[in-house]
Amino acid sequence: MKDFPKTLVDALDNNQDASKSITYIGGQDSEKEVSYPALKQRALGLLHHIQQKGAKAGDELIIHLGENEQFIDTFWACQYGGIVAVPLAIGTSDGHRQKVFNVFEKLETPYIATSRKALQRLKVYAEEQGMESVYGDIQDKAIMLDRIEEFNALGVCADVNPSQTAFIQFSSGSTGDPKGVVLTHKNLVTNLFGIIERSEFNQADSFFSWMPLTHDLGIIGFHLTPLFVNIDQYLMPTELFVRRPNLWLEKASEKMATILSSPNFGYKHVLKRFKPENQEGLDLSKVRLCFNGAEPISADLCREFNTVMKPFGFSDTAMYTVYGLAEACLAVSFPDLGQKISTIHVLRHSLLEGQPADIVAEPNPQSIELVRLGHALLGTEMMIVNMNDQQVDGNIIGRVLIKGENVTHGYYHEPVLNETLISPEGWLDTGDQGLINDGQLVITGRTKDLIIVNGMNYYAPDLESVCEHVDGIDLGKVIVCGIRNIEDATDEVVVFVLHRGDLDSFYPTIVDVRRQLSEKSGLDVAHVLPIKTVPKTTSGKVQRFAIANQFVEGDFNEVMAAITEMSETRSSGSIAAGSPIERILLEICHTVVANQKIGLSDNIFEMGTSSLKLAQIHENIDEAFPDVVELTDFFDYPTIEELAGFIATKAQE
Repeated sequence: MKDFPKTLVDALDNNQDASKSITYIGGQDSEKEVSYPALKQRALGLLHHIQQKGAKAGDELIIHLGENEQFIDTFWACQYGGIVAVPLAIGTSDGHRQKVFNVFEKLETPYIATSRKALQRLKVYAEEQGMESVYGDIQDKAIMLDRIEEFNALGVCADVNPSQTAFIQFSSGSTGDPKGVVLTHKNLVTNLFGIIERSEFNQADSFFSWMPLTHDLGIIGFHLTPLFVNIDQYLMPTELFVRRPNLWLEKASEKMATILSSPNFGYKHVLKRFKPENQEGLDLSKVRLCFNGAEPISADLCREFNTVMKPFGFSDTAMYTVYGLAEACLAVSFPDLGQKISTIHVLRHSLLEGQPADIVAEPNPQSIELVRLGHALLGTEMMIVNMNDQQVDGNIIGRVLIKGENVTHGYYHEPVLNETLISPEGWLDTGDQGLINDGQLVITGRTKDLIIVNGMNYYAPDLESVCEHVDGIDLGKVIVCGIRNIEDATDEVVVFVLHRGDLDSFYPTIVDVRRQLSEKSGLDVAHVLPIKTVPKTTSGKVQRFAIANQFVEGDFNEVMAAITEMSETRSSGSIAAGSPIERILLEICHTVVANQKIGLSDNIFEMGTSSLKLAQIHENIDEAFPDVVELTDFFDYPTIEELAGFIATKAQE
C-alpha cells in the first residue's frame, strides 16, 4: 500500500487525467459525462455554497438527493471540506421520511443537502406527524441544490487525515432507531486496497452500476473503487433499472463494461423481463466479473442467469459470489478469479450453531445448497466462533467475526451496542452464522434480528414497532420474521400476530398490517398469520427462530389456505367492473401483484405492494397514460378508484 492513496481526497487529487470519467446514464438516449478533474472542480464549487451556509469541517451533511450527479458532487464536496457525509435514500415511504428526522436529531451538527421538492415532502410529513419543530430546524440547515446556479467561487479545502470520519452509513431499511456505521478514510482505503488487489482491477476495466449510491455496494464498490483505479465508470439510476432492467445489460454491452454487480433480487428482476429474441446485438463477452452480494445468494438463480446470458457471450466464470457488510466498509471475502460458482449441499437439520454441518455429495430433499464466498481480503481477518466465543474447526457452524483496519470502530453514538458487538481485541460480530469449508466462507444464516429484502436491511424489532401502531396489536404481541423461500430464492417477510379469535375477526388485522408496513417501510408482506401464543425464552426474549421453524415445517399451511380463500371472496371489485380507466388499472395491478385479488376500492398498499412492485405498476401505468402519474401520486390516490379519477381529471386538463 506504499503508493496507494491515504485518503479519498488523495485519490481524486491523483486522478487529473481528463480522459477518465463518470458517465451518468439517464435513459436510452440520455447521458452526461463528467471527467475526474471536472468532478473535483464541481465539488469545490459546491463546497463554497455549503460553507456559506455555515457548515465547517467536522459537521455532518445529510445527502438527501435522488439524482446521482448531484449526489456525487455533494459527496466529494464533503470530502474536500472535511465534512462528514451522511447518505440517506429519498425513497417513497413514510419510513424513509421518518428516517431523515431520526438521523437529523441523532447527529451533533447536521446540515442537509436536498431539493425543493424533497424538502416540501418532508414538510408535509412533519405536519401530519406533529414534528413541525424538527422540520423547522431541518429547513434552517437545508442547502437546496436546485437553487444553486453558479459554481465559480471555490470552497476552502480542509486538511484531511486518514483517521477522520469520511462518512456514516446508516442502516438501509431501519424504521426505528437507525444505526450509523462510522467509516474513516483509513477504513475505506484499507478495504479498497483489498478489493482492488483480489479482483485485479486494471486500466482495461470499466464499471457499470445501477446500485443506489446510498448503499455501500453503490458508493464504495462502484464509485470509489473505479475512481481509485482511475478508470471509467457508468452510473444508472436505480429507479431506471427497476423500470427497465434490460437497459442495464444493453448499456453495459454498448459501453463494453467489464465489471457489473447486483444483489440476488436484481438478477431475478432481469430474468423476469428478459426476452432473448429482442436482444439482437447484445454482447456480454467483455464482462469479466459480475458481482453477486448484499443479500443471500441463490445458486440456482446464478446458474439460470449464466444459462440465459451465455448465448450473448457471458462467461460462466464471470458470476462472482462475495460476502461483505457495511461494518467492514463493504467487502470481507472474495473467491479466486476465473472460478465457476462453487457450492456445498448441507442437510437442513444440521444447521445449528456449534454443530458440524452434515455435508452430502449430492442434493436431496433434506438438503440445502449453500454458496462458497471465497477467502478474506488482504487487510481483513475472519473467524468462526461458538457460543463461548471459542474459535471452531472447519465445517463447524458458528458466528462470523471480522477484524481489520477496514472494520469500523463502532456505530455513531452507540456505546452500549459497540461494547456488545466489538470485543476489546477488535473482533466485530457480523450477526451472521457460517462455516469455513475448504478454506472458503459459507454463510448459513443470521443470528441477529436482521431481515434482508431486495438488498436492504430491516431490523425485526423496528418492523414490529411499526405493526404495533395497528389497532388491536399490543406491545410484544407481534413477531416479524424473514423466512427463506427456497423455491423462489428470496427472503419473505412473514408477520405473526397474537390472536385468539376466529379468522373472520382476524382479517381486518391482515389488511391493516399489510398497509402499515407497505406505507411506512415500503415492504411486501408475504403472509400475516394468527398465533395463539408468542414463544419466548425464560428471560422473556421473543423466539423468532422457533416460530419461523414452525412456518417452514408447514404448521401454518391450512391457515394460509383459508386466508387466501377469504381474500378472494372478500375482494371488493372485479376486472369487469368500473370505467375503462379503472379496468386498465386493475389489469395492471393484477399482472404485477399476482398473488392478491385487488378491487376498485382496495388500498394498493394493503395488497402487500413493495416499493419494487410499486415502481413496476407505475411503469405500466406510464405506458398506458404517459406522463400523467408520478410515483408519489400513489400516496394521495391509493385506491384504483381514486387513481382512475385523478387520471381522468388530468386528461380533461
